[in-house]
Amino acid sequence: MGGPGRGGHSNDVLTLQGHTPSGLKALWSALAKLFIRLRYLGLAGYALEWLLEACHSSHRLHKLLRHINTPKFHLLAISMVLAGHVAEHLHHEEEHHHQETHLAHLRSELAKRKLALLPRIGRAASVPCI
Repeated sequence: MGGPGRGGHSNDVLTLQGHTPSGLKALWSALAKLFIRLRYLGLAGYALEWLLEACHSSHRLHKLLRHINTPKFHLLAISMVLAGHVAEHLHHEEEHHHQETHLAHLRSELAKRKLALLPRIGRAASVPCI
């Protein structure tokens, strides 16, 4: 069941069976792969936001982290959370695409086996029992 690439995924979101994207589709595919790899960025954003909010309740922590307790870092934390959510969504789409491809392959294999089994069943019914 494993294929090339990380996690056994042989196809990405935009790659069709046997076709590699080119031009704008290749750029989108590369960006999608980058976002998928950053799916844990949201957790880091939540941790940074928690740390920045903890500065409001602890004077010692506020003094220690005064260089990062700025609006820019708050915006960075929120952006990390949003990027993490987008990455997780793209990852789910990739997994869904992989499952659909695998299910289609299994259905075609099942159909082939049923067709191969039908002539045997027909011959067995035509042979008289002794």
